[in-house]
Amino acid sequence: MMTTRRKLMQLAMGLLASTALPMGAFAASNIASNLQQPLWYQEPSAKTMELAKIDDLSNTVVSDGQRGEKGVLGSSIQITDEQAAKIKAGNFTVGIAMGWLGDDWASEQLIGLKETFAKYGVKVVAETNADWDDAKQISNLDTIGVLKPSLVVSIPLNGKTTAGAFKKIAAAGSKVVFIDQAVDGMDPGKDYVSIVSSDNLALGMYIADELAHAIGGKGDVGAMYFANDFYVTNLRYIGFVARLAAKYPDVKLVTVAGHDDPNKGQEVAQAMLARFPKLNGLYASWSIPAMGAATAAKVAGLSSDKFKIANENFDQIVAADMAKKGFIAGISSQRPYDQGVAEAKVGLLALIGEKTPPYVVVPPLAVNRGNLVASYKTIYRKDIPAELAAELAK
Repeated sequence: MMTTRRKLMQLAMGLLASTALPMGAFAASNIASNLQQPLWYQEPSAKTMELAKIDDLSNTVVSDGQRGEKGVLGSSIQITDEQAAKIKAGNFTVGIAMGWLGDDWASEQLIGLKETFAKYGVKVVAETNADWDDAKQISNLDTIGVLKPSLVVSIPLNGKTTAGAFKKIAAAGSKVVFIDQAVDGMDPGKDYVSIVSSDNLALGMYIADELAHAIGGKGDVGAMYFANDFYVTNLRYIGFVARLAAKYPDVKLVTVAGHDDPNKGQEVAQAMLARFPKLNGLYASWSIPAMGAATAAKVAGLSSDKFKIANENFDQIVAADMAKKGFIAGISSQRPYDQGVAEAKVGLLALIGEKTPPYVVVPPLAVNRGNLVASYKTIYRKDIPAELAAELAK
């Protein structure tokens, strides 16, 4: 019978072969030349590599939009008293079509959206959850369309398959604000209002920072990327690679693999660790796959003082692991509440005929155990729970 280790190695090879292409002209001494990159992968541009050299990116917009639109900081989107009065007098309605619920990113987005709409007297008439299913999202959008809301805010799960549903909503007269990415065949200012997103290239760069610092600036690391062609997660991975190449010559990226489901994190990480048992660290996508990778590390017999994981997006499960000195050593977080507020504001301004920028970004936040208390306050707008504070004091 085939051993478990051999099975995991075959799984890893299969994942790479089925989703990836070899590296092209981009070359850096610490990025292994034989990496099998995903089909959507684009090598970091000269502009990205220059920006990757900047230490503090908090006031620098790193990412461009899908069509090359220049990003505008979300904090610059403001509603005047006069504009607020017009919005409140408009009797506007809104439908929110989420791609998924159940994690803190989605929950905080919804809070930011709904609190802002309530502040300006706009009624939420629909709130749907597609559970990562394109077909369900299309059905949700059709249901929302029947209600003819003034505004629809949504994160498209797939820019191709859901395009028809979004075009139908726009053609019926609803304004559309996209979270993170637009769909095929729709143009900003014409077919939709704006895309609002984290600055995802910068977010990926901060992941590289946190992982490099956690392993002492030297060692072999892997990366577990989201295999599907999803604009924002693509940017994070590209930003991660660029930052390693630009700033951390002694941190070598030796293996990469994709997952197409956040619940497959443990499976994919186990396969990577079977092939590369001496890895010092791993970039493990967002919180759910990252915690799966932490379980894989435990199964492999690794200790949290020798193997470090960095991930994107701050939520309770990775914060707790970090506080307890677990495998999660660094987080590059979106600011989902602030993003929700920005999404609501650009949509409301568009409803009263104001011109809005086509691409709005919210800077990421780099988190480690040293700034966990302050970061928790920034993300959730409340103090860190007592049990986590107690773990940090140990």
